Amino acid sequence: MKKHSLIFAAGGCLLLASMAVAGQRSPEPLKTLSPETGTAMEFKLSYESFSGVELDEVEDFDGWTTMAEVSMPFMDRFRIRFSYPFNTEGDATVKSDHYIMPGESIDIDGNGGVFDFMTLTFEHQLQSVDDAGYGLAYYLGVGAVPERLETTLARPGSGYDAINHTGTVFLAGIRMDRRHGFGHGIANLGLRYYGSSDDLNPGSSDQFIVADLKAAILFNPWGAVHPVLELTYLGDFSDMNQLTLYPGLVLPLGKRIDLKAGAAIGLGGNGSEFGGHAQAVFRF
Repeated sequence: MKKHSLIFAAGGCLLLASMAVAGQRSPEPLKTLSPETGTAMEFKLSYESFSGVELDEVEDFDGWTTMAEVSMPFMDRFRIRFSYPFNTEGDATVKSDHYIMPGESIDIDGNGGVFDFMTLTFEHQLQSVDDAGYGLAYYLGVGAVPERLETTLARPGSGYDAINHTGTVFLAGIRMDRRHGFGHGIANLGLRYYGSSDDLNPGSSDQFIVADLKAAILFNPWGAVHPVLELTYLGDFSDMNQLTLYPGLVLPLGKRIDLKAGAAIGLGGNGSEFGGHAQAVFRF
């Protein structure tokens, strides 16, 4: 509880700071990030629920996770970004073919996130829409599970835990955008390499590479809000496939604060079947 209180207190302080100084960065969708580095520091608080997720040893994982993120621009066209999943909770069923506790229900909780680990990412903008008619940037990052997820044991004293959830991740990719008459189109094309990631991949691989693909349209505002439509894919086109549609709304409150909310609709594979998301972005 103390860790969570500190995070929300920090968020409150950054919100007050954002009231004093306006940032200079366009609104973004929830998942798909713009190549534009901007000139303002940012602080984000995110919430996302999920259902029916399949992992290595469990299935029908229903729950929610929260993420805090701070990013800072430097040297004109560079940005450094730090993300931290500070709470994940849910329940799941041990797979029926598992040799211990098959078909039994367990609770899962901790500060480890699920597929999104604690990460530090370096971003470099190469082109801007104003200069070239399109934006282009690349990013490189590294991360690790900050704290293992823990489960309740259906058989107390057995010494068995169905979720170990350890490992590291390396990130790399490019981000592109272009403005059209209907709004702002953004695409992210990336790869993730998970190392020693026990109990994560449904195919049981501890080390694996997945494509991290995102595309979004942030439509011109309808009154005070921007409708947004995102499509994301995380997987290897084989054992792991998470294809998700994110329809939502972005409400900019001046240049200082953006509020975002919407649904997450699974379109197949072993990712979330349905969920919701909300995010607050503070610039200062």
